[in-house]
Amino acid sequence: IMKNTYSLILLITTLFCSTFVYSSEATVQSEEAEMALLEVIDHMRNGNNESALKAAEKLNKNYPNFKLGKIIYADLLSSYLRKKPKLGSISEDKGLIDLKDEAKARINFSSIYKTKDLLPKSIIMLADNIPYAFLVELSKSRLYLIRNNNGIPEVISDFYVSIGKAGFNKKVSGDNKTPVGVYKITSYLVDQDLPELYGDGAYPINYPNIWDKKNRRTGYGIWIHGVPRDVYSRPPLTSEGCVVTSNHTLRKLKKYTVLGKTPVILVEKINWIKRNDWHENKNNANKIIETWKNSWESLDPHDFISQHSINFKGKEHDFESRVAHILRIIKNKTFIKLKVDNLNLFYYPENKNLIYSYFTQRYESNNFNTTSNKELFWKKEKDGVWRILYEDT
Repeated sequence: IMKNTYSLILLITTLFCSTFVYSSEATVQSEEAEMALLEVIDHMRNGNNESALKAAEKLNKNYPNFKLGKIIYADLLSSYLRKKPKLGSISEDKGLIDLKDEAKARINFSSIYKTKDLLPKSIIMLADNIPYAFLVELSKSRLYLIRNNNGIPEVISDFYVSIGKAGFNKKVSGDNKTPVGVYKITSYLVDQDLPELYGDGAYPINYPNIWDKKNRRTGYGIWIHGVPRDVYSRPPLTSEGCVVTSNHTLRKLKKYTVLGKTPVILVEKINWIKRNDWHENKNNANKIIETWKNSWESLDPHDFISQHSINFKGKEHDFESRVAHILRIIKNKTFIKLKVDNLNLFYYPENKNLIYSYFTQRYESNNFNTTSNKELFWKKEKDGVWRILYEDT
């Protein structure tokens, strides 16, 4: 390992003077470079600075065009020589600032869920037909891979990601922000059909969803995608609203993705809770659905109407027209049987008093039978009762 100041100065100089020439070799090296970087970061998080320095030196030697690897190596070398670390220094150079931000986002990340056996509050319940979900903590540039363990959302891995240049909470088209909400992966776009910007491929999500449309949010083309093979990765705030991963990460996620089903939950910050608290939330949320189901089957129109907020809005009805519809329909029923399958429940990310449910509804009555997909948004109102605020079938 180099142990003199001249070597450090030379390394930092080459960080900003070197240019990258794209070649087929870069495609092969992209995944290997990411894996080598993760090894360095793992040593750093565990306090093994000597091992981190050796791994970083090897990374810098094998992948000389990996600028993030250079700045982390420079920082480790600075600490070794007891110089001022580059990551803590002040700079006006945009390229250096971006590299510092990415390095800090990767190195300073703490896997709190591992040490304290915690679960994400936002995922109340995953249906049996949803094996995995992606939970993105936007403020920390982190994507968590969630496994459905008999309905319990357990984190099995996490990955660094980049988001929109202007941050998150997308409102309008072109604002360069990443949305906040619950979405689904709709399709897969192969890299051969995409510009190099998207790397190894892309997974579009269904932004704007029905809640976005209700709130008049605009925009389109929000994807989870890779990076050009000549840059390895990207700074935390760098996309036009998409969630961007390394190509190495994107390939890993592929085997956990089911098109049309895999949920993507985009939140500002994850609220990690104890398992007992999570189970209590799940039981309470299931009671909301069960009460709604029983109310409908009871044929008591007034009880069923009471399940709706006065601010209710659906695709076809507001509250008044919904009341009229219920009164008209129920008087002709001799029985209603309702079955809820594949129930998914989430605290909607932007509002702690909003629960989002979607499921398969099997409806049977004396004069009408149907099976449909239903989405219900429940709001906890001032009297403490959860009522339907929005519905789509």
